[in-house]
Amino acid sequence: MTSLRVMCVGLACVDIVSVCKNYPEEDSDQRVLDFYWQKGGNAANSSSVLSLLGAQSEYLGSFANDNEMRFLQEDFSSLGVSTSHCHTYDSGFMTPTSIIIVNSQNGSRTILHASKNLPEVSLEEFKRINLSNYKWIHFEGRPSFNTPTHEIVRMLAHIDLHNHSRSESEQLQMSVELEKPARPELDQLLDKANYVFVSKEYSQNKGLTSKEEAVKAFIQKCRQGASVICAWGEDGAAAMDSQGQLVTSCCFPPDKLRDTLAAGDTFNAATIFALMEGKTLGEAITFGCKVAGAKCGIQGVRGLRDIKFS
Repeated sequence: MTSLRVMCVGLACVDIVSVCKNYPEEDSDQRVLDFYWQKGGNAANSSSVLSLLGAQSEYLGSFANDNEMRFLQEDFSSLGVSTSHCHTYDSGFMTPTSIIIVNSQNGSRTILHASKNLPEVSLEEFKRINLSNYKWIHFEGRPSFNTPTHEIVRMLAHIDLHNHSRSESEQLQMSVELEKPARPELDQLLDKANYVFVSKEYSQNKGLTSKEEAVKAFIQKCRQGASVICAWGEDGAAAMDSQGQLVTSCCFPPDKLRDTLAAGDTFNAATIFALMEGKTLGEAITFGCKVAGAKCGIQGVRGLRDIKFS
C-alpha cells in the first residue's frame, strides 16, 4: 500500500441514534431497544471506512469547540484517522447533529439533521495542505448555506493546477459525491473530478430510473477520462468510463439486515480503496458492494475491521 494519504472533505456530525422495535407513529410513546451516539457525516464515515480497510486516511472539515467536537475527535483518533488540518471555531458555533430513528424490523433509518452555523472548509484553508502528500482526495458535495458550492469547484481547480506539471502516475486523483437531490447547485461539480459518485436519489430526481440509465446520462456531462459510479441499493451498482464501457455489480446483502446507516458512505470508501489499489472499475464497484453489504449486517462501521473481504 502506498504511503500517500487519502483525504475526505466534508461533514462530521454527531449522530444520536434510537433503535426502535418499529417506526413510531406520530404522537405516540414507546421505549427504544437501544440508544447511542456515533460519528456521522458522509466524509467522516468514508474516511473512517478507508482507515478500517487499511488506507492512511485523513478527514478535512470544520469543528466547533464544544463537547461534541471532543467526542468526534476521540472517535477519529481511535480509528486512526488524522484530523490535523481541520479548523476549530472557538465560540458561537455548534457541532452539527442528526437525530436518527433506526427501525429494527428492516434496518431503515430516518434522519433529522440540524446544522446551524458551522462554516464549511474554505479554499484558503485547503491551500495550506501540501497536496504532494496525497494520492486521492474525495469531496462530499455540500450545500451553500454559508460557503457557496463554488468553493469546492475552486478546490478542485487547485488540484488541477497541482497536477498540471506532474506526470500521469504522479497526479492526485479526485472524486466528488453528489447525493442530495435538493441541491441542484451540485450539478456544477460533474465535470470537475476524475470520479463522480451519484446517488440513487440524485439520479431519480433527474428522471433516471435505473443505475445503468444514470451512469449513461451523467457520463455525458463529465470531463474527458472521468468515470461515473452509481449505487442503487438492493440493485447493486453500475459504473461507466469516458469510453462508454459499462460495468455492473449485484448487491451482497447480509444474512440479517441490521443497520443501513452509512451504507452509501461505505460503498464510496471501499470503491475508492479498491481503485487506489489498482483494481479495475468493475472490480472496484464489486468490492464496494461487498463491503457495503457487510456493513448493513453490523451496527456502525467498526466491525468492518474484523471482516475478511475476498
